[in-house]
Amino acid sequence: MRKFTKNGIVLFTVFAILFVIGLEITSAQQYFFFQGKVENLYKDQLTVKGNKGETMYFAIGRRTVYIPSRLPGVGERVKVTYYLRRGYNVADQVEILSAK
Repeated sequence: MRKFTKNGIVLFTVFAILFVIGLEITSAQQYFFFQGKVENLYKDQLTVKGNKGETMYFAIGRRTVYIPSRLPGVGERVKVTYYLRRGYNVADQVEILSAK
């Protein structure tokens, strides 16, 4: 019985360590940047047209940070910091750039 208990404790410890390592690996997010003009802002989606004509869509929500602290207007230049979640671009930060 003691041998079974010792083996069980060792196995539990190994699985616990592997589980913690797995959580650290999955929590690391890779961030990307995109710059362009706001084409549309509707509910939980921001549409930005890049300098080369490509259009990207970003999910926005209560965790999205705006610099300065306001929503961008249509036609304003923005720099979006985003990450991928379940195949969607999620805006982490939207920086409104000065008009040049």
